[in-house]
Amino acid sequence: MEKNDAPKPPLAGIVYGDFAYWMTLIGMVIGSIGIGMSLAGVKSFSDPTALISHLLAGHDLHTIWEKSAGEVVHGHWYLSKLSYSDAIAMLGVAICCFAAVFGTWGSVVAMLRETKKQYLYLILAIIIAVILTLSAIGILSIKH
Repeated sequence: MEKNDAPKPPLAGIVYGDFAYWMTLIGMVIGSIGIGMSLAGVKSFSDPTALISHLLAGHDLHTIWEKSAGEVVHGHWYLSKLSYSDAIAMLGVAICCFAAVFGTWGSVVAMLRETKKQYLYLILAIIIAVILTLSAIGILSIKH
């Protein structure tokens, strides 16, 4: 009789891992489609050549956007421009970033459902989830 002595992972870790895995995979597929469209010549919101040259020259954010796209955009600019290939690629990147937000909230719910509640981890997970959510929607940001 074979006995499995491997420790069982906590439900919160499984929930976070599933969210992070699947959302990142979906985001990577969407981002790859956008990059493929851009390489195939589908219209882009910004000029890729100008974008790369200004990035490599070390210009500031305002200059890069102004020279490559003609306008400075903020926040989730790609949502209103999904007819452009680079906006689709950026949507894929954003979905990958949101994986942490949804995964953390999922782990909070899983921690609340567990019978053996570890309150310190629950409080820390809630704090992290709130910080990630506020950052993702643009309320909390680092300005320099």
